[in-house]
Amino acid sequence: MNVDGLTAERIGLTWLRAAVAPVGSFGRRHDESIAPYGPGDEARALAEIAEIVALAARLERDGVLRVRAALRAVPEPSPIVARARAGDALTDVDFYELGRFVDALDALARAWDAADGGTERRPPVLDALRGLLAPGRDGGTFYLADAFAPGLRAARDALAVAETEFEARREAIAARVRDAIGVDPVGEEFVILRDVYDGPLPDDVLIARETPTYRAASVRVVLPQRDAALARLAEEEEEARRALAERIVGEADAIVAATRALGALDRLLARVAFAQRWGGCIPSFVNERVSFDEATFAPLAEALSARGRRYTPLSLDLRGLAVLTGPNMGGKSATLATAGFVCACAALGIPPPARAASLPLFRQIAWIGGEGPQDRARLLSAYAAEVVRARDTLAAASPRALILIDEFARTTGPREGRALLVAFAEALRARGAFALVATHFDGVAEAAQVPHLRIAGLRGALQAAAGAADVDAALDAINAAMDYRVVAAGGGSDASDALALARLLGLDESLIARARDLHQT
Repeated sequence: MNVDGLTAERIGLTWLRAAVAPVGSFGRRHDESIAPYGPGDEARALAEIAEIVALAARLERDGVLRVRAALRAVPEPSPIVARARAGDALTDVDFYELGRFVDALDALARAWDAADGGTERRPPVLDALRGLLAPGRDGGTFYLADAFAPGLRAARDALAVAETEFEARREAIAARVRDAIGVDPVGEEFVILRDVYDGPLPDDVLIARETPTYRAASVRVVLPQRDAALARLAEEEEEARRALAERIVGEADAIVAATRALGALDRLLARVAFAQRWGGCIPSFVNERVSFDEATFAPLAEALSARGRRYTPLSLDLRGLAVLTGPNMGGKSATLATAGFVCACAALGIPPPARAASLPLFRQIAWIGGEGPQDRARLLSAYAAEVVRARDTLAAASPRALILIDEFARTTGPREGRALLVAFAEALRARGAFALVATHFDGVAEAAQVPHLRIAGLRGALQAAAGAADVDAALDAINAAMDYRVVAAGGGSDASDALALARLLGLDESLIARARDLHQT
């Protein structure tokens, strides 16, 4: 599905991708590897959407939230596995992190079972990896246990004997220091104040530094067998880490498979959570129409909800190309955006948030109308940006393209703008593209010989309502007064309801009256 930045913003695709973003690195990596569905992928898209709808209906929302929280807590083992496979040394911290990975998988499986998720998608647990690490795990920590290498126990015993001898020799030297100078040599370094003792020091006491007021000294114990025991233990520990890393490599395929399964589950549950939040249907994939019943353009619904306003679901039946007219603030742009949003959901394997939907899988969705960041960067005017987008869109138009045209050519002269829009609609129709053309120009549908749809508009009984005291109240009044249904248009021109809306928004009554007189003459 080819969608540029402006289109992604206008049809809510940017918002949608954020709304269904996986919570973990596995899921994000998996999601990035999957291309949207296109023509020929209908069976796979249908299977994915059906599974999401089924899980959304069966699982409790709180259970899904807990499983997703457990997914977020799973640490990333891939760099450790990659280093082990390359033959690099692993550290105790690496083994600790692998232990955390095993524990997180166990916690995730428990959350899944508690949510009654079933067996088919149950997260993997790595019993073999847990068993490898078990000798060194105690209370969630990790240490290099004797069991990891046959020579570790003997090396540690030898070092313990050497350490005992070392401490005995050090204590003997310390006793001589206490007897000679009256200072207890505690720690690696000890201080001798010159006004306490400024004479010669016993053998095996080294001066680290001197000042006019004190000397810093340390006890020197020479014990070659201790040095040898330390070196031997270091060798045995490195051998134990190497051997354990080799055994980790033996489980690498299982670890990688687990991360892939987690990625797929993370992506799936992000879509399940979306369906539980917004609802969703299993669409019918057809070639001849884009239709949906009571669909929700979720980005707008969310924004309205945040302001305490009600969202009205939209319905549409588009067969090929149609022109959409209607009043200002009547929902023409929202209808275009909803059409793109519903089709984008299906292409991403997400249940469209509608009571029912029938649509193709498109190769291209394009929005024409307004400026995008790229247009502004190229210093194009609004009209030039629209013309360039129309040129590029027309070149790629096909029966597998959905073109959403919002007030094209509104920034130029109305006669030329209308003529250009009619010609553009004719060209799209000739190429067999699906297109919904929102406009205030009169007679476009008739001139292009395409169906004419319109927004029902303000309900007659409310058109004379008094102006609202503030903008928020005015918007609430308009929302309550507007009939957002898309219906077949009759002959003649549609009323834009511009004067009634201006009155509802509180524009001066005398100005409204003057405008009405001018409009009627």
